[in-house]
This record gives sequence, C-alpha cells and structure tokens, in this order.
Amino acid sequence: MTQPPHQAAQANPAAEPNSHATELQLRSSTAQHMTGVEMQKILQLRVTVFVAEQQIICEEIDHLDRAETTQHIWLEANGQVVSVLRLLLDGPVVRIGRVATGAEHRRRGYSQQLMWAALERAEETGRPVEIHAQAYLEDWYAKFGFQRTGPNFLEEGVDHVPMLWAGKPKGTSA
Repeated sequence: MTQPPHQAAQANPAAEPNSHATELQLRSSTAQHMTGVEMQKILQLRVTVFVAEQQIICEEIDHLDRAETTQHIWLEANGQVVSVLRLLLDGPVVRIGRVATGAEHRRRGYSQQLMWAALERAEETGRPVEIHAQAYLEDWYAKFGFQRTGPNFLEEGVDHVPMLWAGKPKGTSA
C-alpha cells in the first residue's frame, strides 16, 4: 500500500472536467518520516474542513498526529494536499479518522481512494477496523463494508455513529 513519495496514482480525468492533466499522488507516512511542510499542509486542510467549514469546536490537532503508530494517508494534486485521513494503528482495533477533502476538490472520488488505501493497510494488521462516522455519512461508509455497531452519540458536539468494518462488500473493487 505504501508508495514511494513521488509515485503518482492514476487521476480520473472524467471526474475533473475543468482541469488539465492533474497529477495525483497517493502519499502515506508517519509524522516522523514526513517533512514539516507536509504535516502543515495536512493539518491546514483538516482545520479548514472541520473547524472553519463545519464549525466544530475541538482540539483538532492532537498527540495522535505525531504518534509513531499513526499513519497519515493523503492525496496531492499538483503539489497541493486535497484529501486526507489518518489511520490509528495502536491498540486492539485499527481506527480510521479525520477523513477530509477540500471543498474545491470534492465529488471526484478522492476520499473514496483514501478509504480503500486505508482499509488495505488496516487489513494487513488482522485486527478489527472501526470508525466514528459523522451520522450523515453512515450510508457512504456502508459502501465500504462498515456496519453500525451502536446508537448515535455526540463527539465534539457532532452527531456520530459507531461503525465496524465487515470487509469488502461483494461486487466492489478497490
């Protein structure tokens, strides 16, 4: 799953009608192996989406970002971080969180690409994979094989749903 830093993923030109030759790069690293500029771009995108857009009042940047067992996975388009997530690999379950795509890059399948990459990496651990999904995204996460495991709850004042990955749904291709 981990690609060399400058290996490009395939762009989907049909999903980007107004762009010329966008070079997408799927990137994956721990905080210890990325540059400060890379980490700053990732955190800036998350703060823009979660704090500025969604107005979630929280400590968006936490100690888990720099943990040696946290894998950051992101997509860059022409040097700009356009979509991110983090994979927490410490503990009895693998947790996927902080899934975000910049407003101007949505509806191009970028978060979907990252989710499949994260699930591939998580599957290698042999441990269960869970996510606390924002409730309005429950159906979207179900497309990857996540199933609800309990009632809705508030996390940082936002309605969430606990979900566990049951494996790839039949008929899907990652």
